[in-house]
Amino acid sequence: MPKELVKEYLGKVCLISVLDDAFGISGKIIAVEDGWIKLQTRKEDTIINCDFIRSITLLSQKAQDSFNKAIKTE
Repeated sequence: MPKELVKEYLGKVCLISVLDDAFGISGKIIAVEDGWIKLQTRKEDTIINCDFIRSITLLSQKAQDSFNKAIKTE
């Protein structure tokens, strides 16, 4: 997946589907560098190789607000 396209979602809560995972990973994209994405989930930060991403879906505003509220209270 092109880095330029991923940068459009920087700071947003998304669902990222990767090639070997049926369900995907949801979280806030906090960094995009050299073909890698740093994703903040509710439990931990995760690094994902852009070459293995199948799709990125921007979650609803309600999901954005809920995620941000949950992260601030932890």
